[in-house]
Amino acid sequence: MKNLKIYTDEVDELAQKQIAKLLAQPAFAEAKVRIMPDVHAGKGCVIGFTADLGDKVIPNIVGVDIGCGMLTVNLGKQKPDFAALDEIMHCNIPSGMEVHGEPVEPFEALDALHCLPQLEQVKRLRCSLGSLGGGNHFVEVDADTQGNYYLVIHSGSRNLGKQVCEIYQQEAIDRHAGCADRAEREAAMIAELKAQGRQKEIAAAIQAQRAAWNAAQPDVPADLCYLEGEARERYLHDMRICQQFALRNREVMADIIMRRLGLEVQDMFHTTHNYIDHDSNIVRKGAISARAGEKLLIPINMRDGCIFGTGKGNDDWNQSAPHGAGRLMSRSQAFRQLSLEDFQNQMQGIYTTSVTARTLDESPMAYKGMDAILKHIGPTVDVVDIFKPLYNFKAEEAEPSFKRKK
Repeated sequence: MKNLKIYTDEVDELAQKQIAKLLAQPAFAEAKVRIMPDVHAGKGCVIGFTADLGDKVIPNIVGVDIGCGMLTVNLGKQKPDFAALDEIMHCNIPSGMEVHGEPVEPFEALDALHCLPQLEQVKRLRCSLGSLGGGNHFVEVDADTQGNYYLVIHSGSRNLGKQVCEIYQQEAIDRHAGCADRAEREAAMIAELKAQGRQKEIAAAIQAQRAAWNAAQPDVPADLCYLEGEARERYLHDMRICQQFALRNREVMADIIMRRLGLEVQDMFHTTHNYIDHDSNIVRKGAISARAGEKLLIPINMRDGCIFGTGKGNDDWNQSAPHGAGRLMSRSQAFRQLSLEDFQNQMQGIYTTSVTARTLDESPMAYKGMDAILKHIGPTVDVVDIFKPLYNFKAEEAEPSFKRKK
């Protein structure tokens, strides 16, 4: 019997299938798997997944937005000028697909990546430090019940994490399909043909070898192929750098905002939800650390705000907690079924210029409510306060190609 617990009864069918598929893989044969209450289906891996990391690592589990998480900046009694903040968001913080024209600051750790030679558009990656991205990433100002204000930034490692994940997942697939180290093997084949005086056969041999490699199938599902040994260590090294990049990305945005608004930081902390915790050796996909006494923030939706709490260090939960409310609707469902008028009504009283037809997939109605999470997290989180949103910014996505509800 697998060492599995799911901390909710509300698990959709696709998420159930993804959990079963994960548990059938060798990478988690002996793992203690704990699924968080905000569980829902994700791309290739269920969201809300936690497990102790063994000697096999699947890059797709952490996923493409390595190190994604929240930065919470305590402003004390300093209330930001929301109009000025919104101007900063539109003029000084790139969002969506945009990046800065030049790097805001050097991120020298990038040069230590093992996969650096395989990265594309490296200057653009450097210019993405201090940019928000799109999807569910946001900048928000919240207030607690004591009248304190908080700047909250949700973002990750941008395209850097995506490329690193895809490079190493492809390596895992190649290894499981018996075609790892393609470049070295191709070079050896070319050298051998040259040594035999068969230069005219090289082009055809390369074409045949590449066709064979492309046709080869891995011995486990492609999206769950894993790395071991030296390849595992290379991935973990590069993933740590991506986690550092994501953390610094949020801090750079906060620096820009705080400096331009003339505000002072009272306190700040990060809550990361796509990563491997190297202290506890826990992998978390859409889940956060909840060590004893650790500050944490769980965003719910644009209307309801965030849960602020501290962890209880519950080992049965893998010292983890949910990273959000979890979606009720897929993005495509939200675009098709929700109306802009309802979205606007739900956001009354919150300063935002981001309530548009292109952000319908992020409307409060697309997510579970506060109570759906509060009723489950008592064993792992001490709830300190509920932060209510006063300002929200989200990047617009491209116009959906399908017809949406009026």
